[in-house]
This record gives sequence, structure tokens and C-alpha cells, in this order.
Amino acid sequence: MTPTALRSPRLIPLALIVGLCAPALAAATGHSLDGVNFTGPLITPNPAGMPKGHAYVEPYLIRIDSDRYFDGEGRRHDSAARSSAWLTVVPIAYGLGQRVTAQVNLSAARAETGAERSRGFRAGDTTAMVQYLLQAPDEDGSRPAVSVSLSQRYATGSYDRIGGNPLNAQGDGVQRTTFGLGVQQVLWLPNGRPLRWRGQLSASPAPARVALNDNSVYGTPEGFRGNVAPGSLVGLSVAGEYSVNSRWVGVFEVAASRQSDRHISGYAPAENGSAQRIDLRLPGSRNLTLAPAVQYHFSPNVGLIAGVEFTVAGRNTGSYINPQVALGMFF
Repeated sequence: MTPTALRSPRLIPLALIVGLCAPALAAATGHSLDGVNFTGPLITPNPAGMPKGHAYVEPYLIRIDSDRYFDGEGRRHDSAARSSAWLTVVPIAYGLGQRVTAQVNLSAARAETGAERSRGFRAGDTTAMVQYLLQAPDEDGSRPAVSVSLSQRYATGSYDRIGGNPLNAQGDGVQRTTFGLGVQQVLWLPNGRPLRWRGQLSASPAPARVALNDNSVYGTPEGFRGNVAPGSLVGLSVAGEYSVNSRWVGVFEVAASRQSDRHISGYAPAENGSAQRIDLRLPGSRNLTLAPAVQYHFSPNVGLIAGVEFTVAGRNTGSYINPQVALGMFF
């Protein structure tokens, strides 16, 4: 599962599919996934997708806290003020066919910095995705599941004309297209318990320019008229899930992302009433996070995951600690 995470300087609905492993009898290996339950990690999507005609819904509640940031050399500094947010993310996945899964991610957030707060919970950006399973796993999961995906993020969250409160911005205005390649495999350990690992590589070319008016998430002043050229984005995440028994699963995850430079250009009114040219280049950013978690399964179709994602390294980005909990339901 891939919750939306707060990565400076904006909320990036970081999206998310997870699936529960259906019980099955193994063939020649003698291993069986009968009685084994996985909910999925916090970040890395599920490459195996959903069985045809079945759905998976997993509402998240995430607390985001940051009081430090990384500069361009990767050094960590204290921020002038502590920032935080409550974020809800609801990924909904549905199996359209034996190999095709569709998903939509909905989100909303309430942000605060010091005594300043956003005007209640505000809708964030929305992501729609379609995934195609190139290779299906075998019954015991030892043959890797391999899939490709295409996702589109829509700018449904506010990002400009936000008045004097920058916390009212819950999006970045970018209509971003992302291509993904995912792999998942079950490794059977000598004690007979399964360790499931999965990885996801994603790439997003630089999207079209986004028009900006007045105050925006990019720090533009009132009266500004111009645009921002977003950068390209590359991400990689790898996760492991160890099944202790039918109810408990331990999870550990690593995720990294890199965004290229962004360019803001336009005009804003000067003090003498003339139009002042603004030409600003925002340097690219890098981010490395870890995410340990634990899963508890009430049944094969309902599981709870709780964990924390935190930044361990970066450049030109915030340093965050994101405790989160999600309830996965398979229908």
C-alpha cells in the first residue's frame, strides 16, 4: 500500500494498492499459502493486482510531522517552525479482468504550522491507475508476479489563489503521468514460513507547465501571473513482509525518490505599481525513507497495518516522521 506522503514542498498523493494473498495449495514444492495472510506494506504497490470481480478498499489515517529539513548538500537543519498535518487516503482497487486492475486514490488533509491552520480538511489531488499483469504468480508465490502500470494524477487539490494562508494548498496543480514496473515473490524460509518481497520502479516525465495566479503552494505573491515548469520524477521502493503466523506479519520497507529542477516564471506587481519580472529555479530534490510496520489480520479478508515512515536522508527536502494506520478490506 502506498499512502499519500508529505514530501516538501507539497502533499504528494502517494498512491497505493495492496492485496490479500488468497489461500491456495502448492503443487510440486510442498509449500502452501493456505492460512497465510498479507495486507501489503505501507508504500510499495501490489504488482499481483486484484482477482477479476473483486475489490480492495483501504482507508488510511496518517499524521505528518516535520521540524527539520535537508539543504542542497544533504545536511539536516532545524526548521523555523514545526509543521504537521492529518491526512486521510482511500485507495480503491477493482479487478477488471484476470490481468487488469483499476484503482483510484482519494485524499484529504488538514495542515498546521505553529498557530496557523488550514481551513479544515481540504481535498487533495486524485490519482487513477490501470495495471496489467505480465506474469501471474504460481500457487505458492515462488514464481514472481510481474506487472506494468500507468497512473494519472489529477489536480483536484487547491494550489493557487489560496489567499494569505499557504496551508490551504493541498496539491501542486500538476497533471502527472507515471509509468511503473512492479515485481513480487514469496520466498520460503527453512522454518517453513514465507517471506514476501516486492519492488516498484516508477518514472514520470516532466509534465506540461502549470498556470499560477496569486498566492500559491510555490510561494508566489498576491497578484502574480505566470507558470511553473514541473520536473521529472523517479521513484524506487522495496519491501519485505514476514509471516509470523496467520494473524501477525512484520514489515520493513525502503523508498527513494528524485525530482529534477522546477522553473517558476511570470510577473508580480511591484511597490511602484509596475510589473516585476520573477524568474526562479527551484533545485531538484532527493528523498530516502524507511518504513517499519506490523500487520494484524482479523480474517483472511480484513487486515490492519500500523507503522511509521521517516526520512533518513535527502537534499532540498523536508525531514518527516509519518505514523500511520490503515484497515484493508477485500471484497
